[in-house]
Amino acid sequence: MKKIIADCDGVLLDWGYAFEVWMADQGYIKLPDTDQYFSMAKRFGISPDESYDKVIEFNNTGVLGYLPAYKDAVEYVTRLHREGWGIEVISMIGPDKYANRLRQMNLIRLFGDIFDYIYCAGSHTQPKKEILESRYKNSNYIWVEDRLDYAQQGKEVGMNTFVMDHPYNREWTGQRITNWKELYDAAQQCK
Repeated sequence: MKKIIADCDGVLLDWGYAFEVWMADQGYIKLPDTDQYFSMAKRFGISPDESYDKVIEFNNTGVLGYLPAYKDAVEYVTRLHREGWGIEVISMIGPDKYANRLRQMNLIRLFGDIFDYIYCAGSHTQPKKEILESRYKNSNYIWVEDRLDYAQQGKEVGMNTFVMDHPYNREWTGQRITNWKELYDAAQQCK
């Protein structure tokens, strides 16, 4: 079966943009020239503990139900689904059942009811390797991720890994895409 497994934030949804807007509303200003850092502590000039608390707080707000789609994700993910690809989501926003429900509702609102599986209960501080291995070991399914440790974990369990390009993940030397159109084109070669 043709299957694409996608991370959510920075891949399907623009979590970073929404987080920056929310942080500004909380009185925080993103520092200039910090997009190359994955760490929100470095981007906002705050301690790692405060950054962690803010990410958790944000992920447990109603904002999570209204994140915008990332770039051209809606157009090409729905197209891939119409062409017979199974689409699954593995996201790590935490165990809060309301946040998980908001995440699922947001995805379905933007993309339609196209997902075969949506997992979002893991913590963003934990590896994805266990869930990837239990569901996709040696599958060679397409895995789209923006976070390098998670991308590497997918590669290690036998997934066909693509990294969605961001300034903070430029050191990845494997397959890279800058938008979903590029993934769509690459997927045509995987049929």
